[in-house]
Amino acid sequence: MNLICTVKVGSISGEEIESDLKLLVTIIALSVGLAHTEPQDELYSFEWIGYNTNLDDPKYRLLDNVQPLQISVDLDVYLEESRFNGIVQLQVEVRENLTQIVLHQNVVSIDEVSVLDATERPVSLQIPNPFTIDRYYEIVTINFASEIVPGTYIITVNYKGRIHENPHDRGLYKGHYYYNNEKRYYATTQFQPYHARKAFPCFDEPQFKCPFTITITRGANLRPSFSNMAIANTNVLPSGRVQERFYPTPVVSSYLVAFHVSDFVSTNSSGTVQKPFQIISREGPTNQHSYAADVGFKITEIMESYFNISYYEMGQGRAMKNDHIALPDFPSGAMENWGMVNYREANLLFDQQNTNLPDRINMAAIIAHELAHKWFGNLVTCFWWSNLWLNESFASFFQYFSAHEAEPWLELDDRFILDRVQSALSGDASSSIQPMNWSSVADNPSITAHFGTSSYAKGASVLRMLEHFVTPVVFRNALRYYLKDNAYGIGYPTDMYAAFRRAVSEDPTFATAYPGIDIGTVFDGWVQNAGAPVVEVNVNMTSGLVSLTQRRFQISGTPPNDIWQIPISWTHGDSPNFQSTRPTYVLTQRTGSVQKPTGTSWVVLNIAQSGFYRVNYDNQNWGLIAAQLRSNKDVIHKLSRSQIVNDVLFFIRAGQISIPVAFDVLSFLAKETDYYVWNGALTQLEWIHRRLKHLPAAYDEFTAYLLELVDEAVKQIGYADGANDSASTIQQRMQILNFACNLGHQGCIDDSLAKWNSFRTQNTPVQISSRRYVYCIGLRNGNASDYEFLFQKYNTSENTADMVVMLRSLPCSKNQASVEHFLYQTMHSDKIRVHDRNNAFSYALQGNSENLQTVLNFAFKNFAEIRETYGGPVRLSNSLSALSGFLTDFEDIVKFQSWLYENQIAVGESFSTGVSVVNTAVNNLRWGNNVAAEIFSELRSRSSATAVTTSLFVVMLALAAKFVF
Repeated sequence: MNLICTVKVGSISGEEIESDLKLLVTIIALSVGLAHTEPQDELYSFEWIGYNTNLDDPKYRLLDNVQPLQISVDLDVYLEESRFNGIVQLQVEVRENLTQIVLHQNVVSIDEVSVLDATERPVSLQIPNPFTIDRYYEIVTINFASEIVPGTYIITVNYKGRIHENPHDRGLYKGHYYYNNEKRYYATTQFQPYHARKAFPCFDEPQFKCPFTITITRGANLRPSFSNMAIANTNVLPSGRVQERFYPTPVVSSYLVAFHVSDFVSTNSSGTVQKPFQIISREGPTNQHSYAADVGFKITEIMESYFNISYYEMGQGRAMKNDHIALPDFPSGAMENWGMVNYREANLLFDQQNTNLPDRINMAAIIAHELAHKWFGNLVTCFWWSNLWLNESFASFFQYFSAHEAEPWLELDDRFILDRVQSALSGDASSSIQPMNWSSVADNPSITAHFGTSSYAKGASVLRMLEHFVTPVVFRNALRYYLKDNAYGIGYPTDMYAAFRRAVSEDPTFATAYPGIDIGTVFDGWVQNAGAPVVEVNVNMTSGLVSLTQRRFQISGTPPNDIWQIPISWTHGDSPNFQSTRPTYVLTQRTGSVQKPTGTSWVVLNIAQSGFYRVNYDNQNWGLIAAQLRSNKDVIHKLSRSQIVNDVLFFIRAGQISIPVAFDVLSFLAKETDYYVWNGALTQLEWIHRRLKHLPAAYDEFTAYLLELVDEAVKQIGYADGANDSASTIQQRMQILNFACNLGHQGCIDDSLAKWNSFRTQNTPVQISSRRYVYCIGLRNGNASDYEFLFQKYNTSENTADMVVMLRSLPCSKNQASVEHFLYQTMHSDKIRVHDRNNAFSYALQGNSENLQTVLNFAFKNFAEIRETYGGPVRLSNSLSALSGFLTDFEDIVKFQSWLYENQIAVGESFSTGVSVVNTAVNNLRWGNNVAAEIFSELRSRSSATAVTTSLFVVMLALAAKFVF
């Protein structure tokens, strides 16, 4: 091809601006509040007047008047040198007269740009400045000498790129592993949401879809590379380097393009010739491939049947691959690239002798999540990241229910309530939570922020509610319509609503059951409203009228006056029915009502927590529920019991239930042994417990209360797994014993120490499910030699999931020299993965609260190095944010705040995180102060075995001594 009008430029280097500004802060009063200023970003200024362009406003976005038709990416990869040379050729359709074409880019340098028209004639570029680069907005603008007309054009860009050595930088990045004590490297991609531009200039938004052809040139010492599609041909170049060209992808967005260069090996134990299913990993753990291969292939076939669209036929004329790669270093949990899914090793490699049940559950769920994306996200893609829920909500939904069908023993259908519904309701309790459809998504920071609870857990929870509402068959039909009608294209919320309306219209029972209800309007309300509602229930026992009022639930602040159309399922004590979860009423206004039989009997809404809302009852109804739970808890479904305790504990936090009523309801936990119920309670009980830490009398009383609550569960569950235990029984044992040991339950501690000592002295392996708390108790009650023993085990392990269990346990030690060693290792040991370093502070503080001073001093001395070795400013911010829940003394808050302000310039963008840490810690103390006396009084009044020997005056005196403002 004859290329002219070409300009060469060198790499653009940045300049460091040093400042000797010093901020002197002498006195900071917490009661006044904290203020800070953020430096303004320096914006590049460009004159666009008189230009016709495809650049949108704001300049992060592109207009749709230029569309990619096909893109070829040719990379010459030098793995050892962490660099590559690239050529990208983009065939585009220009839809209107233009003087500029803008592409996204974030490469090292662009050396040449040329443009041909449809007849392959060169198109003249402007001289000077044929193209300009904007580093802030990450774009390159191609400037034409004169206006071009609509038609097809071919843009060729020669450039240089870097292989990032920090995986958190994403794009094409470099990782490492050891094999036979030899350090080896690999390079792989992570492009979502806007990092493809780091590997090649492109249209880096989900709405721009086209086929990609990838060519990789690599060293001959490496094994064949991987990409979305199979290798079409391989050539050995005169230099001895190997060039591999892959088949073109189907129509796909740039963020789903992927490639991988390494000496990794693959296995194909579960697929067939027509339906290959490969697990790929570093050399060494190939014997850990079989579980993912088996469950992943089953899930693929389950989804093919459910959606009535074959995965392997999605290649638009070429068979799709189904590769799954385990990566030692990966910034995300997994990534759904079409044909080549990337995972952290711990999420894909299963070792029968070392992988515990939660990790096994996590593997099945994550594999199902990424496979569901092949339909939701890859085949049909959200238009823009504001509608990310169209991708992630469905993947989050099917990760439970498809995996459950593949492996029912794991109980993923019921587990959905804990992991998604209650998690989403927790996030939605914040006044600052964003809606599922967040129209404010405009720039890179807001894009990243939307990858959170609303798009994943909340969206999935809303889908589950709708499935119960319209029935599973209608729900499935709606999804089939959506996928078929929008295949290989872009999906909008209105497309989803239209598919649901069509499916519902074919079901005559819906109109009969819910006259006047439009399913699209119901759906859209949950998508557009931030937060989630609480339904307040008032039961007139004389008339049987059950009055309902809805409002948004928030922990604090005044909620907006949003209204949802809430499908209501309910039952009552006269005729309990927890099997039928299809709603019988839709609450469309602020208030409404249903009718129960007259007489004194309880009412329970939201059967098996099938809807996405909280429920708060009047005091009489709460009392009747509490009595039922104490007398025969099993009358009420375990998932409803889980919701009840979770709701009550959140109502305590929000001050929306009286303390006596709340503890009356919670009293049944003393006889409760079910995993789902306790899981709904534990996190919130721990939250309250920690907020009383600065008030010793109240804290000790609450500790005694918790020990009394868990004692029966400990007795029932025992200390060892049985051969016939269910998955939930095993997990109940894990969570209850971990909780009990941390509270100081003597039986738990004694059993754990016995197992630890046997492990140390006789090398008797600790049962997999017991390792987390046994290792922690062993180190907490041991010395430096116990720490060194486990650290050596960590460094020689070949199973990443088990390594994480050990890593969490190492800072349980009370030997502060050992804790310091752990913290320094997180900066310097390349055995500790970059994605695990971010959790170092959390592990150290969760393992032993006595580590706080060591962690603070480590942060104060090493924050600059932490920022660098953990992977950047965001990682330092994440580490500091872990402190907020453990700054339980006023003096420690002042100490942290003083350091923060003395180093305001040096900590950079982490300063605002530090301010939030201080504010959160202060609010935690205030919350504890406000409820301590009432909780103390209530617990003492409920204790028949303990006389009231500590007056409330003593509690208040302690409060005044610890926190004055």
